[in-house]
Amino acid sequence: MTTSQPKSSLLISIGVFLIGILAADAWLFYELVQNPASYLWAKLILAPTLLVIGIVVAIKGYTSALRLTIGNDKLTYQYLMGSRKKHKITEITSWNEEIVKSKNGVYKRLSIQLKNGKLLRLSNHENSNYESVLNYLKKKVKVQNKRKNNANG
Repeated sequence: MTTSQPKSSLLISIGVFLIGILAADAWLFYELVQNPASYLWAKLILAPTLLVIGIVVAIKGYTSALRLTIGNDKLTYQYLMGSRKKHKITEITSWNEEIVKSKNGVYKRLSIQLKNGKLLRLSNHENSNYESVLNYLKKKVKVQNKRKNNANG
């Protein structure tokens, strides 16, 4: 059984960023209520903008915080604070790996499509045991995969 989970550095950095941006947003809303005459237009623009940025980062962080266990012809996944879903390996309809080469290194993203329409994504920068999951899929899943290579750099 191989378990791929989000790297703790990813979760910590997203958490610190969200705390900072939401604290700044709360301060802006507080200042908007307490002292509306001072920098009114800046507060009216920044407060909702920071809130939207915080929501987008929170959603991205939630969807990238995927814990995937694969082995013994079973696939189990769970999102951060979500329920655990179990599937048989035969329920994988397709999978592919995208590789993006840049000046700073190689970014790989693995996409796994299930029969119920669910798309699971792992990356080598955000998840542990990426190569183990990829090797298991290459050995056990008899679905044609498409490899995409993108060169940026």
